[in-house]
Amino acid sequence: MPNNPVQIVLNAQDYVQIAEVNAGGSNKDFYAGRDEAFSAHKRELAQQIAQLEPPPGVQGSLQYACVELEDSGWAKSHRPSRTLFQSAKMRTLGGNDLGTFVVELAPGDIRELTNKVQNAEDQTRWVTNPRTNKREAKPSRLRSEVGAIRKVRLYGPEDRRKFTLDQALEWLSDPRTGGVYYVETFVGKPRRKIFPTADRQQLAHALLENFRTGLERLNIAVEISTFDTHWTPGTLYVIKIAVAPTTAEGRAAHKALIEYLDRHSAVRSILLPPVVQSSTLGGEDGELADVPRPLDDAKYPVVGIIDTGISTYAPLTAWSAGGVEFLDSEEQDRSHGTFIAGLVSAGGNLNHGEIFQEVPCKYFDLGLHPTTDYDSYYPRGFLDFLEQLDIELVFAKEAGVRVFNMSLSVTLPVEDANYSLFAHALDQIADKHNVLFVLPAGNLEPARLRDEWPDDPDACLKMLAEYRHQGKDRIYQPADSLRSVVVGALNPPTAEGKLCPSRYTRRGPGPSLGAKPDLAHVGGRADAESGLLSLTPAGRVVSSCGTSFAAPLVAKTLAVLDRAIAGGAPLEMLAALAVHSAEIPSPLKHRKLSRISKDFVGAGSPKPAASTLLLADSEITLVFSGTLKRGAELAFSFAWPASLVTAEGSCRGRAKLTLVYRPPIDREYGAEFVLVNVDAWLRQAVVDRETGEVSYTNRLKHDTDYGIEKERIEHGAKWWPVKRFERTFTKGVGASSQWRLVLESLCRSEYAMDDDGVAFCAVLTISDPTGEEQIFNEVRQQLQANGVNVADIQIALSPQLRPRLGGT
Repeated sequence: MPNNPVQIVLNAQDYVQIAEVNAGGSNKDFYAGRDEAFSAHKRELAQQIAQLEPPPGVQGSLQYACVELEDSGWAKSHRPSRTLFQSAKMRTLGGNDLGTFVVELAPGDIRELTNKVQNAEDQTRWVTNPRTNKREAKPSRLRSEVGAIRKVRLYGPEDRRKFTLDQALEWLSDPRTGGVYYVETFVGKPRRKIFPTADRQQLAHALLENFRTGLERLNIAVEISTFDTHWTPGTLYVIKIAVAPTTAEGRAAHKALIEYLDRHSAVRSILLPPVVQSSTLGGEDGELADVPRPLDDAKYPVVGIIDTGISTYAPLTAWSAGGVEFLDSEEQDRSHGTFIAGLVSAGGNLNHGEIFQEVPCKYFDLGLHPTTDYDSYYPRGFLDFLEQLDIELVFAKEAGVRVFNMSLSVTLPVEDANYSLFAHALDQIADKHNVLFVLPAGNLEPARLRDEWPDDPDACLKMLAEYRHQGKDRIYQPADSLRSVVVGALNPPTAEGKLCPSRYTRRGPGPSLGAKPDLAHVGGRADAESGLLSLTPAGRVVSSCGTSFAAPLVAKTLAVLDRAIAGGAPLEMLAALAVHSAEIPSPLKHRKLSRISKDFVGAGSPKPAASTLLLADSEITLVFSGTLKRGAELAFSFAWPASLVTAEGSCRGRAKLTLVYRPPIDREYGAEFVLVNVDAWLRQAVVDRETGEVSYTNRLKHDTDYGIEKERIEHGAKWWPVKRFERTFTKGVGASSQWRLVLESLCRSEYAMDDDGVAFCAVLTISDPTGEEQIFNEVRQQLQANGVNVADIQIALSPQLRPRLGGT
């Protein structure tokens, strides 16, 4: 039985050092040897810039243009920010798509930019490389930047909204929306380092005042309010038309408002408020449940449940660790929240199978989601809900809760390049309170259910290719939350123990091609008898299905990990351990499905906490937790287990590496909202036989090693804060037993990391797949002999719970 604890490197910060400065790439000539084409491109680009006229009615003010880059020009070193769009002179913001950005233009900028473009040299400058004796292009920085740009255009209505007038009228008729538009602007309250000059700041705020004045002059009855801008970089307006959208007068008023918002240059985006989705219970009530009472002297983990509220059924209430009273109890339907609480506290008793056998948890009831009169509680929609959550979290934190299940999603799919306002708000709340949210991926409507997942990979690819609702099955907001753990749903295990994605689970990726969901768990089959059991408010057993019910099973494991680690653990460590332990279901492991599976199950289904924290003799897991500051890297050198090294120095075995880090995020950067990338590398020493020089080569190959920036983002998780790599060296690799774990950071162009740095947690497992060698003791002794301050993770669960934790 596994009995070796995970090892924590207590002095991980000692291995963080100043990184060697990489001078970066030289100027790239995107038109090398194609001078006629470059001259034509230059003329067209200059014409595009010259045609950027000031918006009507705001002469002499700011306007915004979208700059689209060539695919090969996405890299930081190629950005046109050193000569054309200098940050010291003008403000740039992230675009709504990858490979684009928005530039803020003041009077006089257009002529200056036009002249710069025209001054780029027309002829390729060729030089001979003395090392290779080959001819290479060596352009000026100006020619390189002009060549990197595909086109420039005015930021327009197609950038500001993604819905039609008819869609808006239908959507806002639902009282759960509050009947409001959310309008983000390019300009917010004065903030340090936002505007390069005082003159531009004055122009920006004059533009905002012009926008507000224009709203009031529309001659329609509107209610205008704003949200605190700490949730958004610009001012967020909430605009409600006080006429029913179903009337002719209402339609005319909505049309006039949208047309005004479309053309005003202060507006960055126009959003419809979300409608919150939660699963409905199915199946017939069964017998009264047998819910065991918690042990009187045991200290159980606690999961916060943000939902519809939980019933007062006495056996379940015994597991309550507190709650808030916010909703009217007389008309509230608490069945959804009660089902979740039943899974958290009694899921292992009600459901059979190893996947359900986690330590039971207590719950803290944050009943904030009304099932009736939603608009009376939250007149401005979902953002009002988040503001109330922000307030109530204080009381849950006082009860010691750090992990919160919020099985509510909004019926708006994530967008390829847009980090949603609602995800950003939730991430701001998570950072403020230092808590971890667990969210569902969202459920497909019955008419859009997929077929059951086939065992054969070719049949699976055929099923997905023939799915009739392509692109309409994306995960729901706010599952694009960067700080949260997002969970997809699996069917219950078959008699052979196989797991596969449920028909209704929504799929990734997240925004900017990021990997979402993070994990998956059993959510039940899309049948009347779902195979997932929990409680009704009356305490009877009932079955149901939904990603709403997969999420609390993951939240439960995260809460157990949090309680199990003595002294507490950083949130990055909790997420990293869960992701690291997860296993892809066997039907999805085939190489043909490698790029598809992550969109449905992420890293897979996490193991119970015991299997994560306790290891077999044939493996060792090391945890590195710390902070990377500006200009620093982590470099940890170690020897591969001697029992897995051949006489020639070749290393066999299996390596798995997981990295979770907490990057700064900012919606002002648009699709490039993640401001710092941290990459993880596992490198093996390579000795030059002639010179004796030692270099290191990466052995966990992944797609960030190759290709242009666009391909690294799409396939290699670059700029995404959760990364996992693994590889088995069956025949051995290399000719040296010396290895190095390296973490390196990279900031976005025009962003400088602040003094706090970036918190990270890296988890590395080295194992013998045959299970024969005593890897744990071997590596641990070697590390201690080399002065590494490594220690057993301290399991702090009360003794009464340890047998359950150990799986006995």
